[in-house]
Amino acid sequence: MGESSIKAEIQFESYKIDRVDFSVTQEFDVLSSKNHSDCEVKYTFGFRNAQKLQNGDKLVYITGLQVNISVTSKKTEKELAKGVFVATGLFSANIGIQDDLEKSLVTCQGPAILFPYVRAAITLTLSTAGFSTMVMPLVNVYEMAKNNPVEIENIN
Repeated sequence: MGESSIKAEIQFESYKIDRVDFSVTQEFDVLSSKNHSDCEVKYTFGFRNAQKLQNGDKLVYITGLQVNISVTSKKTEKELAKGVFVATGLFSANIGIQDDLEKSLVTCQGPAILFPYVRAAITLTLSTAGFSTMVMPLVNVYEMAKNNPVEIENIN
């Protein structure tokens, strides 16, 4: 394939899931059940302040997304599992990017790009913990990030 003449203002370089803190209660109902359709899963989202540094002729950004989950039995209202999942992403841009575009790309689009990776980690963790029918729904992370402003901090 040939190279495209169109280049995005910001490039997604890499990511990592850098925190998983997950636990499942060791009660008989959880261990013996094959079907957890009577469970309710709640998700809360957190957005980390982005960090920016200059590396040669590029600007480098680090941003992140945190998703907290809680799995509760609808019958007993007991919490069956809980977890915290954090993804951090590395992005780069050319020096001279417009401030408003930079803020949108780093603080809103960055977490939206990271969401599928966190979603996959949550789904896999729930599956291996015995909650095989639970798949995290798609959510509009971009809109959530817009409504939860974060800052871009310069680091040296």
